[in-house]
Amino acid sequence: MPAPADPGSPLSTTTVADWPAAEAFLAQHTSLSAYRLAALAAQMGSEHHELALDPDSRTVWWAWDGSPLDMEGWTVEQLTPEAATDMLETYVIFIEGRREDPSLYTRASEADEDMDAMDEYAAVLRLTLPEDPAEAAREIRHERRRLARRDARWGWTHAELVRGLVGTDRGGKARAARRLRRSEVQIGRIIREDEQRRTAWAEAVPDEPHEESR
Repeated sequence: MPAPADPGSPLSTTTVADWPAAEAFLAQHTSLSAYRLAALAAQMGSEHHELALDPDSRTVWWAWDGSPLDMEGWTVEQLTPEAATDMLETYVIFIEGRREDPSLYTRASEADEDMDAMDEYAAVLRLTLPEDPAEAAREIRHERRRLARRDARWGWTHAELVRGLVGTDRGGKARAARRLRRSEVQIGRIIREDEQRRTAWAEAVPDEPHEESR
């Protein structure tokens, strides 16, 4: 099946009467290799959502109940990997928020459920990569390097913001801390890390740089 002009659009959308009809539709239109993404569906509310990944077609099937939205029946969509990751973004953000702040968990088993959901999300994300493992790994390295460079730019910009607020006058760290609602220790750490970053950059340059090729 050819990909749509917009990879963020569903490949197909069908409305059926109820969940048994949606289940039958999925069984008819997915391959024997297809499997449920139960942990992600649970994040979304499994009483109203069903997800399945089909490795053969490299697509994700999403069935959802329209009744909470005052719509009749169930809608079944076949999604490109790009559309699926876009749709799942909201739920992944919630998971990442809990990982960053474990106090948000209400029971210990939630962490395991979140990890299961992230394993399933990674399987969906894998579909956006080339099938060849070596090429996929190469793209992953490229993407992580791109994101690391982008993060470094924002780190540099953050340090520049802090340095500008600190200035050169006495008591600058205290003033910056008040304005940024941080402690003086945190302000000092940002400046120190920036100085270490600059030093490492300068020291990485060879004493005798190579001459430009002629």
